[in-house]
Amino acid sequence: MNQSDNEMSGFLAELASEASQKLEAKRAQQQDRQTTTQSVNDALERSFHFFNLFTKHLNALEPDVPRIYALDGRAQFSRLKWKYGMVEFRKQSLADNALMDYVNFQVRLTVPEPVKVTRRWEQYDELKQDIQAFGLKPVEDMHEMWRNRPQKVTFQVSFEPEFLIWMRFQGNYADGTVDLECNNLDGFGEMKAKLKPEQLQAGTFDDIGRFLMGRSSSLPQELELKRDLSRNR
Repeated sequence: MNQSDNEMSGFLAELASEASQKLEAKRAQQQDRQTTTQSVNDALERSFHFFNLFTKHLNALEPDVPRIYALDGRAQFSRLKWKYGMVEFRKQSLADNALMDYVNFQVRLTVPEPVKVTRRWEQYDELKQDIQAFGLKPVEDMHEMWRNRPQKVTFQVSFEPEFLIWMRFQGNYADGTVDLECNNLDGFGEMKAKLKPEQLQAGTFDDIGRFLMGRSSSLPQELELKRDLSRNR
C-alpha cells in the first residue's frame, strides 16, 4: 500500500508540475496580451492628444499651405489655405475604462477660386471615380452634363475651391497594431499603413504636422504609407 501511495504521489507531483507550468505560461501570455493591448490604446491616446492641440493651433492661425494638389498637368489646387480642422475619437464602449477604438483627424483646405479640368468624353467614368475617391465637389451636375453632352470631343468641369484631408488611426487589438488610413494626405488619393504602437510618438506626429502645414516636403519614412497607384495622383 505504501509503495502504491508513493508511486501515485510521484505521478501526481508530475501532473502538478505540468499544470503549474501551463498555468504560468497562460499567465505570461495574458500579461503579454494586456501589455500589447495597453500599448495600442496608449498610441491612440497620443494620436488624439497631438491632433487635438494641433487643430486648435492651426484653426487659430489659418496658415497658407505651400503645397500643390494636381489633377493633371494643368488642373491644380494651389495657393492652399487651412480652413478648418477637427479631430474625434471613439471608445469601444461607454465604460470609463473602455479601450480606444479609433481616432479621426481631418482638415479642409481651400484655394482662391474654382479649379477647372478638361477631359475627353471617354474619360467621363474615370473622372467620376476620381471625384468620388478624392471627395471633390463639381460645380456642374455631372449627370445633366452627360445627358446633354454636345458633339464635342472634350468637356470641362469646375470644382469647388476646397477639399478634405483625413487620417484615421484604427486600433487593431487582435494583432497589436494601429491601422492608418489616409485620403488626400500626400497628393490626391488613398494611402494605408500598419504601424507598431511605438512608432506613434511625438517626433513622428511633429513630422506629420510639419508636412500638413507645408513646412516639410515629405512624410516620415517610418510610416511606410502605401498607395494604389492606379487610383491616386
